[in-house]
Amino acid sequence: MANTFVDNQRTELVLIRSAEAAPYLTVGAKSYCADQLAGKRNGQTYEFVIRDAGEYVEGMDISEHVSNLVERKVSKTIGIGNVAIKTNLLEKVTDVNWDKEIATPQGEKIAKGLVAGVLDKDLGLQNTAFVGTGFLPLFKASNYLESISSESQYAFVDPMIDSIMQSAGKAYVPADGVEPVYQKGLRGKIAQAEVRTQQGMPVLEISEELAAELASATVASYATGADYDTLTLTGVTEDIPKGTPLFVEGVYATDLVGVKTSAPKAFIAIEDATAGAVKVRKVDFVGEGTKEATAMPKANDKLKNPIKAGTYFTGIFRVNGAMEFDTLPELDWSNADSRVTSPDGITLHEGRAVDVLKGTNATRWAIAAVAGIVEPRGCAYVCIKDATANLVSM
Repeated sequence: MANTFVDNQRTELVLIRSAEAAPYLTVGAKSYCADQLAGKRNGQTYEFVIRDAGEYVEGMDISEHVSNLVERKVSKTIGIGNVAIKTNLLEKVTDVNWDKEIATPQGEKIAKGLVAGVLDKDLGLQNTAFVGTGFLPLFKASNYLESISSESQYAFVDPMIDSIMQSAGKAYVPADGVEPVYQKGLRGKIAQAEVRTQQGMPVLEISEELAAELASATVASYATGADYDTLTLTGVTEDIPKGTPLFVEGVYATDLVGVKTSAPKAFIAIEDATAGAVKVRKVDFVGEGTKEATAMPKANDKLKNPIKAGTYFTGIFRVNGAMEFDTLPELDWSNADSRVTSPDGITLHEGRAVDVLKGTNATRWAIAAVAGIVEPRGCAYVCIKDATANLVSM
Protein backbone atom coordinates (compact mmCIF):
# COMPACT_ATOMS: atom_id res chain seq x y z
CA MET A 1 0.00 0.00 0.00
CA ALA A 2 3.01 2.32 0.25
CA ASN A 3 2.84 3.12 -3.46
CA THR A 4 -0.75 4.33 -3.24
CA PHE A 5 -0.79 5.97 0.20
CA VAL A 6 -0.29 9.47 -1.16
CA ASP A 7 -1.40 10.79 -4.50
CA ASN A 8 -1.51 14.33 -5.85
CA GLN A 9 -5.15 14.93 -5.02
CA ARG A 10 -4.59 14.14 -1.37
CA THR A 11 -1.42 16.20 -1.26
CA GLU A 12 -3.45 19.13 -2.55
CA LEU A 13 -5.76 18.72 0.44
CA VAL A 14 -2.77 19.32 2.72
CA LEU A 15 -1.93 22.43 0.73
CA ILE A 16 -5.50 23.74 0.87
CA ARG A 17 -5.43 23.37 4.65
CA SER A 18 -2.15 25.26 4.63
CA ALA A 19 -3.70 28.08 2.62
CA GLU A 20 -6.69 28.23 4.97
CA ALA A 21 -4.36 28.58 7.94
CA ALA A 22 -2.11 31.20 6.35
CA PRO A 23 -4.19 34.29 5.50
CA TYR A 24 -1.56 36.50 7.14
CA LEU A 25 0.81 35.48 4.33
CA THR A 26 -1.55 35.23 1.39
CA VAL A 27 -4.22 37.90 1.92
CA GLY A 28 -3.20 41.35 0.73
CA ALA A 29 0.30 40.18 -0.22
CA LYS A 30 1.98 41.10 -3.48
CA SER A 31 4.26 38.91 -5.55
CA TYR A 32 7.36 41.01 -6.16
CA CYS A 33 9.72 38.38 -7.49
CA ALA A 34 7.85 35.21 -8.49
CA ASP A 35 9.18 35.28 -12.04
CA GLN A 36 12.76 35.60 -10.79
CA LEU A 37 12.83 32.77 -8.25
CA ALA A 38 13.70 30.00 -10.71
CA GLY A 39 17.01 28.47 -9.69
CA LYS A 40 17.03 30.10 -6.26
CA ARG A 41 17.73 27.90 -3.24
CA ASN A 42 16.61 27.78 0.35
CA GLY A 43 18.66 30.12 2.53
CA GLN A 44 19.59 32.51 -0.27
CA THR A 45 18.76 36.18 0.18
CA TYR A 46 16.71 37.72 -2.57
CA GLU A 47 17.03 41.46 -3.17
CA PHE A 48 14.53 43.47 -5.16
CA VAL A 49 13.87 47.15 -5.68
CA ILE A 50 10.92 49.38 -4.86
CA ARG A 51 11.35 52.65 -6.73
CA ASP A 52 10.52 55.56 -4.46
CA ALA A 53 9.21 59.09 -4.99
CA GLY A 54 11.08 62.25 -5.87
CA GLU A 55 10.81 65.67 -4.24
CA TYR A 56 8.21 68.35 -4.95
CA VAL A 57 9.74 71.70 -5.88
CA GLU A 58 7.95 75.03 -6.39
CA GLY A 59 8.27 76.33 -9.92
CA MET A 60 9.95 74.89 -12.98
CA ASP A 61 13.58 75.82 -12.29
CA ILE A 62 15.79 72.72 -12.13
CA SER A 63 19.12 74.53 -12.07
CA GLU A 64 19.58 73.85 -8.34
CA HIS A 65 17.48 70.75 -8.00
CA VAL A 66 17.44 67.65 -10.11
CA SER A 67 15.13 64.98 -8.74
CA ASN A 68 16.62 61.52 -8.97
CA LEU A 69 14.24 58.71 -8.12
CA VAL A 70 15.64 56.59 -5.32
CA GLU A 71 15.77 52.82 -5.57
CA ARG A 72 14.89 51.31 -2.20
CA LYS A 73 16.53 47.89 -1.90
CA VAL A 74 14.54 45.28 -0.02
CA SER A 75 16.23 42.07 1.14
CA LYS A 76 14.33 38.91 2.05
CA THR A 77 15.73 35.44 2.72
CA ILE A 78 14.17 32.29 1.32
CA GLY A 79 13.17 30.19 4.32
CA ILE A 80 11.87 26.63 4.39
CA GLY A 81 9.78 24.62 6.81
CA ASN A 82 8.34 21.12 6.76
CA VAL A 83 6.22 18.61 8.62
CA ALA A 84 6.46 14.85 8.25
CA ILE A 85 4.49 11.76 9.24
CA LYS A 86 5.36 8.08 9.46
CA THR A 87 2.93 5.31 8.72
CA ASN A 88 3.14 1.55 8.77
CA LEU A 89 3.72 0.05 5.33
CA LEU A 90 0.99 -2.50 5.98
CA GLU A 91 -1.63 0.13 6.84
CA LYS A 92 -4.27 0.35 4.16
CA VAL A 93 -5.20 3.73 2.78
CA THR A 94 -8.83 2.98 3.64
CA ASP A 95 -7.87 2.90 7.32
CA VAL A 96 -7.00 6.60 7.25
CA ASN A 97 -9.41 9.52 7.31
CA TRP A 98 -7.17 11.62 5.09
CA ASP A 99 -8.84 14.99 5.57
CA LYS A 100 -9.25 14.72 9.33
CA GLU A 101 -6.14 12.79 10.33
CA ILE A 102 -3.62 13.97 7.74
CA ALA A 103 -4.56 17.03 5.68
CA THR A 104 -6.00 19.22 8.44
CA PRO A 105 -3.33 18.84 11.15
CA GLN A 106 -0.36 18.71 8.78
CA GLY A 107 -1.57 21.65 6.72
CA GLU A 108 -2.20 23.74 9.83
CA LYS A 109 1.14 22.84 11.37
CA ILE A 110 3.22 23.84 8.37
CA ALA A 111 1.25 27.04 7.80
CA LYS A 112 1.26 28.15 11.43
CA GLY A 113 4.95 27.42 11.76
CA LEU A 114 5.72 29.53 8.69
CA VAL A 115 3.43 32.36 9.84
CA ALA A 116 4.98 32.41 13.32
CA GLY A 117 8.44 32.96 11.88
CA VAL A 118 7.27 35.72 9.54
CA LEU A 119 5.29 37.45 12.29
CA ASP A 120 8.35 37.56 14.50
CA LYS A 121 10.39 39.18 11.73
CA ASP A 122 7.57 41.62 10.89
CA LEU A 123 7.10 42.89 14.45
CA GLY A 124 8.37 46.45 14.64
CA LEU A 125 8.14 47.06 10.89
CA GLN A 126 4.99 49.13 11.37
CA ASN A 127 5.51 52.87 10.92
CA THR A 128 2.68 53.91 13.21
CA ALA A 129 0.90 52.49 16.26
CA PHE A 130 -2.46 53.23 17.84
CA VAL A 131 -3.02 52.40 21.50
CA GLY A 132 -6.15 52.48 23.65
CA THR A 133 -9.41 50.75 24.56
CA GLY A 134 -12.42 49.67 22.53
CA PHE A 135 -12.65 50.04 18.76
CA LEU A 136 -10.95 53.44 18.61
CA PRO A 137 -7.37 52.22 17.88
CA LEU A 138 -8.73 49.96 15.14
CA PHE A 139 -10.63 52.83 13.52
CA LYS A 140 -7.59 55.10 13.80
CA ALA A 141 -5.32 52.54 12.15
CA SER A 142 -7.67 51.94 9.23
CA ASN A 143 -8.50 55.60 8.66
CA TYR A 144 -4.82 56.53 8.85
CA LEU A 145 -3.92 53.98 6.17
CA GLU A 146 -6.82 55.19 4.02
CA SER A 147 -5.40 58.72 4.22
CA ILE A 148 -2.06 57.61 2.74
CA SER A 149 -3.15 54.91 0.28
CA SER A 150 -6.11 54.01 -1.91
CA GLU A 151 -5.25 50.30 -1.71
CA SER A 152 -7.43 47.71 0.03
CA GLN A 153 -6.69 47.11 3.69
CA TYR A 154 -6.33 43.96 5.76
CA ALA A 155 -5.99 43.58 9.52
CA PHE A 156 -4.77 40.63 11.61
CA VAL A 157 -5.55 40.83 15.32
CA ASP A 158 -5.21 38.69 18.43
CA PRO A 159 -8.43 36.67 18.90
CA MET A 160 -8.75 38.06 22.43
CA ILE A 161 -9.60 41.44 20.90
CA ASP A 162 -12.82 39.82 19.64
CA SER A 163 -13.66 38.76 23.18
CA ILE A 164 -13.11 42.27 24.52
CA MET A 165 -15.37 43.72 21.83
CA GLN A 166 -18.07 41.11 22.26
CA SER A 167 -18.13 41.62 26.03
CA ALA A 168 -18.91 45.28 25.32
CA GLY A 169 -21.68 44.35 22.88
CA LYS A 170 -19.74 45.46 19.80
CA ALA A 171 -19.18 43.70 16.51
CA TYR A 172 -17.50 44.13 13.14
CA VAL A 173 -19.44 44.99 10.00
CA PRO A 174 -19.97 41.79 7.95
CA ALA A 175 -17.54 41.38 5.04
CA ASP A 176 -18.79 40.02 1.73
CA GLY A 177 -17.18 38.75 -1.43
CA VAL A 178 -14.23 36.93 0.14
CA GLU A 179 -12.93 33.77 -1.51
CA PRO A 180 -13.93 30.74 0.62
CA VAL A 181 -10.37 29.42 0.98
CA TYR A 182 -9.39 32.64 2.78
CA GLN A 183 -12.44 32.94 5.05
CA LYS A 184 -10.90 31.19 8.03
CA GLY A 185 -10.63 33.66 10.88
CA LEU A 186 -12.49 36.40 8.99
CA ARG A 187 -14.44 38.55 11.46
CA GLY A 188 -15.73 41.30 9.19
CA LYS A 189 -14.75 44.90 8.47
CA ILE A 190 -13.91 47.92 10.55
CA ALA A 191 -13.67 51.22 8.70
CA GLN A 192 -11.93 50.20 5.44
CA ALA A 193 -10.12 47.07 6.68
CA GLU A 194 -11.06 43.41 6.52
CA VAL A 195 -10.27 41.96 9.93
CA ARG A 196 -9.04 38.43 10.65
CA THR A 197 -7.96 36.80 13.87
CA GLN A 198 -4.33 35.74 14.05
CA GLN A 199 -2.42 33.68 16.60
CA GLY A 200 1.07 34.71 17.59
CA MET A 201 0.61 38.43 18.17
CA PRO A 202 2.52 39.68 21.24
CA VAL A 203 0.62 40.28 24.47
CA LEU A 204 1.92 43.25 26.44
CA GLU A 205 1.95 43.35 30.23
CA ILE A 206 2.73 46.93 31.22
CA SER A 207 3.25 47.23 34.98
CA GLU A 208 2.37 50.28 37.06
CA GLU A 209 6.09 50.77 37.74
CA LEU A 210 7.03 50.71 34.04
CA ALA A 211 4.17 53.03 33.09
CA ALA A 212 5.28 55.54 35.72
CA GLU A 213 8.87 55.45 34.48
CA LEU A 214 7.86 55.88 30.83
CA ALA A 215 5.67 58.86 31.77
CA SER A 216 8.75 60.80 32.89
CA ALA A 217 11.41 59.25 30.64
CA THR A 218 13.46 61.13 28.07
CA VAL A 219 15.68 60.04 25.21
CA ALA A 220 19.31 59.41 26.15
CA SER A 221 20.43 58.49 22.62
CA TYR A 222 19.42 56.96 19.32
CA ALA A 223 22.03 54.75 17.63
CA THR A 224 21.80 53.19 14.18
CA GLY A 225 23.20 49.71 13.59
CA ALA A 226 23.66 47.13 10.86
CA ASP A 227 20.68 44.97 11.82
CA TYR A 228 18.67 47.16 14.20
CA ASP A 229 18.63 50.61 15.79
CA THR A 230 18.73 51.26 19.55
CA LEU A 231 16.59 53.83 21.34
CA THR A 232 17.98 54.36 24.85
CA LEU A 233 15.83 56.04 27.50
CA THR A 234 16.83 57.75 30.73
CA GLY A 235 15.04 56.99 33.96
CA VAL A 236 13.82 53.51 32.95
CA THR A 237 14.94 50.56 35.08
CA GLU A 238 11.95 48.23 34.54
CA ASP A 239 12.01 45.72 31.68
CA ILE A 240 10.17 46.87 28.55
CA PRO A 241 8.26 43.96 26.92
CA LYS A 242 8.76 42.96 23.31
CA GLY A 243 6.13 44.66 21.18
CA THR A 244 5.85 47.84 23.28
CA PRO A 245 5.36 50.95 21.10
CA LEU A 246 7.20 54.15 22.04
CA PHE A 247 6.67 57.62 20.62
CA VAL A 248 9.03 60.60 20.76
CA GLU A 249 7.76 64.19 20.77
CA GLY A 250 8.33 65.90 17.44
CA VAL A 251 9.02 62.69 15.48
CA TYR A 252 6.19 61.98 13.04
CA ALA A 253 5.61 59.18 10.56
CA THR A 254 5.61 59.84 6.83
CA ASP A 255 3.24 58.55 4.18
CA LEU A 256 4.09 56.28 1.25
CA VAL A 257 5.98 59.06 -0.58
CA GLY A 258 7.82 60.45 2.44
CA VAL A 259 5.53 63.37 3.36
CA LYS A 260 4.85 64.12 7.03
CA THR A 261 1.58 62.83 8.52
CA SER A 262 -0.27 63.68 11.74
CA ALA A 263 0.61 60.32 13.34
CA PRO A 264 3.70 59.99 15.55
CA LYS A 265 6.37 57.54 14.38
CA ALA A 266 6.17 54.30 16.38
CA PHE A 267 9.40 52.81 17.71
CA ILE A 268 8.38 49.23 18.58
CA ALA A 269 10.55 47.01 20.78
CA ILE A 270 11.59 43.91 18.83
CA GLU A 271 13.05 42.22 21.95
CA ASP A 272 12.46 42.45 25.68
CA ALA A 273 14.51 45.49 26.72
CA THR A 274 16.49 46.11 29.89
CA ALA A 275 18.02 49.25 31.33
CA GLY A 276 16.04 51.42 28.92
CA ALA A 277 17.93 50.21 25.82
CA VAL A 278 15.21 49.33 23.29
CA LYS A 279 16.08 47.52 20.05
CA VAL A 280 13.89 48.66 17.15
CA ARG A 281 13.82 47.87 13.44
CA LYS A 282 16.06 50.03 11.29
CA VAL A 283 14.43 53.33 10.36
CA ASP A 284 15.19 55.38 7.25
CA PHE A 285 15.42 59.05 8.25
CA VAL A 286 17.03 60.34 5.06
CA GLY A 287 15.92 61.20 1.55
CA GLU A 288 12.81 62.94 0.31
CA GLY A 289 10.90 59.87 -0.75
CA THR A 290 12.56 57.12 1.25
CA LYS A 291 12.27 58.48 4.78
CA GLU A 292 9.92 56.84 7.25
CA ALA A 293 10.09 59.55 9.93
CA THR A 294 10.46 63.33 9.92
CA ALA A 295 13.40 63.42 12.37
CA MET A 296 15.74 61.25 14.38
CA PRO A 297 15.18 61.14 18.17
CA LYS A 298 17.84 63.11 20.02
CA ALA A 299 19.03 63.45 23.60
CA ASN A 300 16.54 65.00 26.06
CA ASP A 301 13.53 64.54 23.77
CA LYS A 302 10.46 63.54 25.80
CA LEU A 303 8.27 60.54 25.12
CA LYS A 304 4.87 61.35 23.62
CA ASN A 305 1.76 59.67 25.11
CA PRO A 306 3.57 56.79 26.88
CA ILE A 307 1.63 53.55 27.14
CA LYS A 308 -0.38 53.15 30.36
CA ALA A 309 -0.38 50.20 32.77
CA GLY A 310 -2.45 47.16 31.82
CA THR A 311 -2.69 44.13 29.55
CA TYR A 312 -2.75 44.83 25.82
CA PHE A 313 -3.61 42.56 22.90
CA THR A 314 -2.15 43.51 19.54
CA GLY A 315 -2.67 43.42 15.79
CA ILE A 316 -1.26 44.55 12.46
CA PHE A 317 -3.05 46.55 9.76
CA ARG A 318 -1.56 46.82 6.28
CA VAL A 319 -2.48 48.02 2.82
CA ASN A 320 -2.49 45.68 -0.16
CA GLY A 321 1.05 45.19 -1.46
CA ALA A 322 2.88 46.13 1.74
CA MET A 323 3.52 42.42 2.21
CA GLU A 324 5.68 40.22 -0.02
CA PHE A 325 4.86 36.52 -0.35
CA ASP A 326 6.25 34.07 -2.88
CA THR A 327 6.95 30.36 -2.71
CA LEU A 328 9.90 28.60 -4.30
CA PRO A 329 8.78 26.56 -7.36
CA GLU A 330 11.37 23.82 -6.86
CA LEU A 331 13.72 22.36 -4.25
CA ASP A 332 17.10 20.68 -4.58
CA TRP A 333 15.86 17.29 -3.44
CA SER A 334 13.69 15.14 -5.68
CA ASN A 335 13.09 11.49 -6.42
CA ALA A 336 10.49 9.27 -8.01
CA ASP A 337 8.16 9.87 -5.08
CA SER A 338 8.48 13.67 -5.05
CA ARG A 339 5.54 15.83 -6.11
CA VAL A 340 4.73 19.53 -6.33
CA THR A 341 1.31 21.16 -6.20
CA SER A 342 0.41 24.85 -6.28
CA PRO A 343 -3.24 25.83 -5.89
CA ASP A 344 -4.13 29.07 -4.07
CA GLY A 345 -0.79 30.78 -4.58
CA ILE A 346 1.28 28.45 -2.41
CA THR A 347 3.69 25.80 -3.73
CA LEU A 348 3.88 22.67 -1.59
CA HIS A 349 6.62 20.07 -2.08
CA GLU A 350 5.78 16.52 -1.05
CA GLY A 351 8.37 13.79 -0.78
CA ARG A 352 8.35 10.25 0.52
CA ALA A 353 10.92 7.77 1.72
CA VAL A 354 10.25 4.07 2.35
CA ASP A 355 12.22 2.10 4.93
CA VAL A 356 11.55 -1.52 3.99
CA LEU A 357 13.59 -2.94 6.89
CA LYS A 358 11.66 -0.98 9.52
CA GLY A 359 8.39 -1.21 7.66
CA THR A 360 7.71 2.53 7.67
CA ASN A 361 6.64 5.05 5.08
CA ALA A 362 7.73 8.67 5.79
CA THR A 363 5.94 11.48 3.98
CA ARG A 364 7.12 15.09 4.22
CA TRP A 365 5.49 18.33 3.05
CA ALA A 366 7.68 21.41 2.73
CA ILE A 367 7.14 25.06 1.79
CA ALA A 368 10.02 27.35 0.81
CA ALA A 369 8.93 30.99 0.87
CA VAL A 370 10.04 34.59 0.59
CA ALA A 371 7.73 36.50 2.92
CA GLY A 372 7.52 39.64 5.03
CA ILE A 373 6.61 43.32 5.15
CA VAL A 374 8.39 45.31 2.44
CA GLU A 375 6.73 48.72 2.94
CA PRO A 376 6.63 49.67 6.65
CA ARG A 377 4.89 52.95 5.87
CA GLY A 378 1.86 51.02 4.65
CA CYS A 379 1.46 49.20 7.98
CA ALA A 380 0.06 50.14 11.38
CA TYR A 381 0.27 48.42 14.77
CA VAL A 382 -2.61 48.38 17.27
CA CYS A 383 -2.59 47.72 21.01
CA ILE A 384 -6.00 47.18 22.63
CA LYS A 385 -6.16 47.39 26.41
CA ASP A 386 -8.12 44.68 28.19
CA ALA A 387 -10.54 46.89 30.10
CA THR A 388 -12.26 43.79 31.53
CA ALA A 389 -9.12 42.48 33.29
CA ASN A 390 -10.28 43.58 36.73
CA LEU A 391 -13.83 42.38 36.20
CA VAL A 392 -13.33 38.70 35.36
CA SER A 393 -11.23 35.86 36.66
CA MET A 394 -8.90 33.84 34.44
